[in-house]
Amino acid sequence: MRLKLRTKTALLITSLVLVLVGVTGGWQYRSLSSEYVNLMREQQQALTDGAAADLDYKLGIHLAALARAARELGVHGFSDPAAQQRFLRDQDLRTMFDNAALATPDGAIVAINPPTARPSSVADRDYFRRVRDTGKPAISAPLLTRSARQPAVIMAVPVDAADGRLAGVLGAALNLQRANVLGDLSHATVGRGGYYVIVTRGPSPQIVMHPDARLLLEPASALASGDGIGIGTDMATHAAIPSAGWELRLIVPAGIAYAPLEQARRNLLLQLLWLGLGCALLVWLGTTWLMRPLEALSNAIRTLRGSPDSQVKLDVVANDERGDLAREFDALMAELREQRLEMAAVTDASPVGLFRCDSDGRMTYVNDEYLAIHGLARKDAPAGWLTLVREEIRETVREEWVRLVNSTTPLAATRRLHRKDGTRVLVALKSRPVLAADGRVLGHVGTVTDITERTRAERALRTLTAIFDMTTDYIVQLDAKGRLIYMNPAARLRTGLALDAPIEQFSVADFNPPETMERLGTEIVPTAVRTGIWVGESMVWDARRQAFPASHMVIAHRDKHGKVEYFSGLMRDISAAKAAERALRDSEHRLRMVTDHLPALISYLDRDLRFRFVNKAHQDWFGIPTEQLLGMGLWKFYGEEAWAEMEPHLRAALAGRQVTYERRLKTPGGRRDVQATVVPERDEHGEVIGLYTLDSDITAHHEAEEALQESEARLRTVADALPMRVAYIDADERYRFNNLAYERGFGLSREQIQGHTVQELLGEPDYQALRPHIRAALAGETVTFQSEVARSDSYYCYEAQYIPQPAVNDEAIVGFHAVITDITRQKLEEKRLVNLAQVDPLTGLANRAGFEARLAEAMERARGAGALMALMYLDIDGFKKINDQFGHQVGDELLRGFAGRLSQALRSGDIRARLGGDEFTVIMEGLPGTDAAISVASELIEAMQVPFALEERTILVRTSIGVAFYQGGDATAAALVRQADEMLYQAKGAGRNNFQVAPRPIGGLQP
Repeated sequence: MRLKLRTKTALLITSLVLVLVGVTGGWQYRSLSSEYVNLMREQQQALTDGAAADLDYKLGIHLAALARAARELGVHGFSDPAAQQRFLRDQDLRTMFDNAALATPDGAIVAINPPTARPSSVADRDYFRRVRDTGKPAISAPLLTRSARQPAVIMAVPVDAADGRLAGVLGAALNLQRANVLGDLSHATVGRGGYYVIVTRGPSPQIVMHPDARLLLEPASALASGDGIGIGTDMATHAAIPSAGWELRLIVPAGIAYAPLEQARRNLLLQLLWLGLGCALLVWLGTTWLMRPLEALSNAIRTLRGSPDSQVKLDVVANDERGDLAREFDALMAELREQRLEMAAVTDASPVGLFRCDSDGRMTYVNDEYLAIHGLARKDAPAGWLTLVREEIRETVREEWVRLVNSTTPLAATRRLHRKDGTRVLVALKSRPVLAADGRVLGHVGTVTDITERTRAERALRTLTAIFDMTTDYIVQLDAKGRLIYMNPAARLRTGLALDAPIEQFSVADFNPPETMERLGTEIVPTAVRTGIWVGESMVWDARRQAFPASHMVIAHRDKHGKVEYFSGLMRDISAAKAAERALRDSEHRLRMVTDHLPALISYLDRDLRFRFVNKAHQDWFGIPTEQLLGMGLWKFYGEEAWAEMEPHLRAALAGRQVTYERRLKTPGGRRDVQATVVPERDEHGEVIGLYTLDSDITAHHEAEEALQESEARLRTVADALPMRVAYIDADERYRFNNLAYERGFGLSREQIQGHTVQELLGEPDYQALRPHIRAALAGETVTFQSEVARSDSYYCYEAQYIPQPAVNDEAIVGFHAVITDITRQKLEEKRLVNLAQVDPLTGLANRAGFEARLAEAMERARGAGALMALMYLDIDGFKKINDQFGHQVGDELLRGFAGRLSQALRSGDIRARLGGDEFTVIMEGLPGTDAAISVASELIEAMQVPFALEERTILVRTSIGVAFYQGGDATAAALVRQADEMLYQAKGAGRNNFQVAPRPIGGLQP
């Protein structure tokens, strides 16, 4: 029997699955068995540990109760046996133990509860000896009681007398066969068959507790062996009971412990059987399902062989070899479809109409352009073109068309069609036959092109070309890339090209300068493309590559799709017009510049006395733009009142006379007085055709005359009101004008001052002091100086300013103005502020600024007189430590005290200064010798050694001094200070509280 591929695959896969699952299941069973046993053992061990701990705790409670009874018994003593018996009965130990007994140290039982007829001795018992010898509680090994011969465990504790000696032993028994702490555990079960066993520990362990009473007190070897590790043996776990020295065992029989594993093994075998059967069925079904795409692919191939355009469904999602095969086949068919679609897209996007017709002349395929050319819908494509032919010839055309498409000869023809929208189109048709293998004509394929616009364009082009060839303007055409395609004869002549010269190699850049090329790229071409036309002016090269101006028009021509095909340029030479325009513009500009800068109103009036020209002065005077004045009548501009005054003069001018008159205008800027001159303009026949007017502003002249009369009065009033002395002195040094303050200052009247010379008024000494300043002013120099008058009881300071007065023609100085201001108060305030700026506010001595000023003055005096001067540089030794220790307030008090003591030790004329911190200086002038300064320095050292008594404390300080000398020469103040500072540091280096003197004066001779 021949098996199918799906059956073979099902059998093979089922066998492999069963083998794999069987091996895996066996391994998993062994692994799970081991894990199960370990888990069960861990759980059983945890249960055993818990039970052992609980039993150990309960045994401890029993021992504690027995020990408490022993302590009470020790208090009562062993004197009365009856009392001892009552004590045992009253202690109620029976609730915890099966019996209790009291033994003397020699082992004799003196009391027992419950009572017995023959109390025996326990001296030979091991537990008794341990308690007696160690004085500690003990639990016995399992034993048979002597009275009842019952298996039991004895707990014993020592009974101590009041003096601490052993008075006896108290013992209590737990019957291993009764319900107690041990008996209850023997009857406890774990799970369905587990039980507890207690054995003693040691070399010969015994059974203390067992569910089977027969095994009590038997050796532990009698128990069934089992460690719970191997399957088939009992599962046993162990835990120690420390208080008794026993071992608790939990034993679960093997049949019970491993029953789940056996059941799992049987289930596994059954599952393998069912898995094999199910797997075989599922694999057979799955293989059948997997083979379906191959069958579908086979069916698809057969379908596509018969019909390539049929739609077939393939499983191209599967991620396996079937999917790969389906995807590859689907991709192959997609490529074939894409190629067919690309071919269809190419034909549909073709700018010409494409068609295919059968042998009956019916169209079997047409593209979109074919339909657009004919104005047909696709449903009318088979024979719709015939409806566009005139009805009277339609049948004839159809018969001729059928004949042509059954011919093997290619067809080329034109025909005129009347489309349904009323438009007419002229089309060009070309076709070729489609031949079968046997040579039969199956139809034709061909193209249809709309040549209506092209035909019209060709006709229009011929007409335009004739016009362009005759015009004197320059006409060129360029393609979209700027290559020249046409140039008319006038343009060829201007650019130096022969009429029959080829132009295809030229571009627009060959005939335009760079600036025009830049405009073409940024302005002209973009504007023409955007709006269709650009009109303007540009520069073009002629035959000698000389640029000339041209009026320029650029037109962008587009095809029916809106794409720019070419550009047309129309140019006209405007060189002559530009030159004339420039000359006229220059002339007008010059005239405008002259008239606009004249400070007079200039205008031209026509015979109707309307403005035809006005200069800028009209706008400046009246605030009206000149553009608004053109065409305005004179009477409207000036108003009725002014027109009444002007009209007679203007009528006289229109009569042919030149007129000059004066009048007053009201302008936004105020009143203006003008002198008007009107000159008539005549034509070639002598007739007046207009008037030129010139209105000169003479307001200033009139105002000057009026102002001159008021000037002196105003000047006198203003000058008399001024607090300073004001006078005018001519070139002969005589007073020609003075104000009231001048009279008060000298105590003289105006008549006593004016006409007199400066020398006569001031006297010889004061005049000689002022003479240089007077000469400088009369030489044209503005002079400013101060004059101080200091008396014993008064001080005055004046500031004088001599201002030269030039003649009208500026050729000579005719005198000068003297302005004398009393600045005594300002000068005194200035000196006060200077003093404040140069005084140390803490000590009242000069500060650094005051010191530097006075040192410079002292050195200047010493330099001029050659006198000896000294500079001392001092500071307070340890001042920073005092300031840090006692605070800045104490430091400031010390500085004030130091400054005061310094002033007391010096001459009144000596200059004292505090430069800052604890640094002080002393300037001594007019010294007879260096010894004088040395003596003063020594006195200062001694004076500063006296303690300073401040507000709250007394402070002892010292000072170090450096001394330097100066007696003229070119040394600077900085150099002198530096030398004194160096001497100060030498004094500090010598141990402080001393002074050091420079060996010789700086920058001068030895004194």
